Amino acid sequence: MAAQRTPGAARPPSAAASIRGFGVVLERIESQMAAVLEAVTSSSDRLDTRIDLLEARLSERISALEQVVREHSGRISSLESEVAGLKNEVARLRHDFDHREERGRMEALEVRVAALEARLGLP
Repeated sequence: MAAQRTPGAARPPSAAASIRGFGVVLERIESQMAAVLEAVTSSSDRLDTRIDLLEARLSERISALEQVVREHSGRISSLESEVAGLKNEVARLRHDFDHREERGRMEALEVRVAALEARLGLP
């Protein structure tokens, strides 16, 4: 038995109408995808630009820091040489001080005083 249609009920779309409807939906999806692709491309371009600018700024700063490190390394080497020279000079001065003439004369006087004290019986 055939199904009866109720009056006022819509007829199912024909195959051609369905295909046209799908075509319209696909065109809308394609248009939306193009808009999304354009937005993503634009964002990518902006991000690439920002990365390039940041890389350039950081490269400049790194170059400046490398130059300062080289200068400081040279200064440190120079100061190390100066410190080594000063250590040698201090060692020489200590040696000279410990072996000065007056010290020898003082020791001779101390020996003489000790002898006199011994003769006099002083502690």
